[in-house]
Amino acid sequence: MARKEIVQFYDDLDKSPLSADEVNVVEFSYQGTTYVLDLSEANAQKFAADLEPYIAYATKVSKTAGRGRQRAASTGAKSDPTRNRRIREWARAQGHEVSTRGQIPHELISAYEAANPSDR
Repeated sequence: MARKEIVQFYDDLDKSPLSADEVNVVEFSYQGTTYVLDLSEANAQKFAADLEPYIAYATKVSKTAGRGRQRAASTGAKSDPTRNRRIREWARAQGHEVSTRGQIPHELISAYEAANPSDR
């Protein structure tokens, strides 16, 4: 039995469909909680413009400023939606269950990189 899964990205704000190349992953924190949005270029620019007056008066805090538990070093996979899509497709082809959105487990990224050393 043949099966083809197609991943479709959507702008979280206006629900418009996006290609993998059009997705802008925007991460922000508010009151100690970190959020992630998938946005079109236009909505990502609008988001940045809306925050600009607040950022102008805010104090930048380093992620390593000793606030609670530190996160593991990022693999950078989150910043490349096209690579994330390849990792997810590879993982599904290997029989792994992986969500269409959100963080990809580090173990799957490591396994993908071991199987595809040229795609780092």
